[in-house]
Amino acid sequence: MEIMKFSLGNLKSNCYILSEADKAIIIDPGYESDDVIRYVKKLNLSVEAIYLTHGHFDHVGGVKQLKDLFTCVVYAPIKDKIWMGKSSYNQLGYEIPVDIWVKDLDTFEAIGLTFTVFETPGHSEGSTVLSVDHILFSGDTLFYQSIGRTDIPLSDPQAIYRSVKRIYQLFEEDIMVYPGHGRTTDIGHEKKFNPFVRG
Repeated sequence: MEIMKFSLGNLKSNCYILSEADKAIIIDPGYESDDVIRYVKKLNLSVEAIYLTHGHFDHVGGVKQLKDLFTCVVYAPIKDKIWMGKSSYNQLGYEIPVDIWVKDLDTFEAIGLTFTVFETPGHSEGSTVLSVDHILFSGDTLFYQSIGRTDIPLSDPQAIYRSVKRIYQLFEEDIMVYPGHGRTTDIGHEKKFNPFVRG
């Protein structure tokens, strides 16, 4: 499995393309990006799915463009629907075209692998992390030596603390963590050195 990271937009949100053979899944396409499209087309990848770790605009802003170009299924957490539907919280001005709403412990198949959803509220009520093949995509819940912001609407600092603790309990220390912003890390490093939540 190949993992390609793109840092997109003013907020430098991470978009990941996971590919296996000629199939791909895109995680958190936060902004429209010619670079993402060129990469998919250059490798002649068939985009099977898009997964959104949460509903904030800097993680969902590129979905419509990609779904218009590629035939794929869009998965997103049901508890963050308020950010993606007809709501004053939606900053993009249009509904995000989500096909399947997911919740805690839901699984789905893409690129020949099984992906598992874990709810990790705090940064947003519907924040999730996505697990596959000894890898964790942590969205804006857990970063390298940091955690997601809780000074924005519908966030909860106590909830994110509990969520990070849950991540530490669920996943082995050598699990690689690919966050929504910044560099990669692993569970063991965060348990020892994350100043916000220690293991």
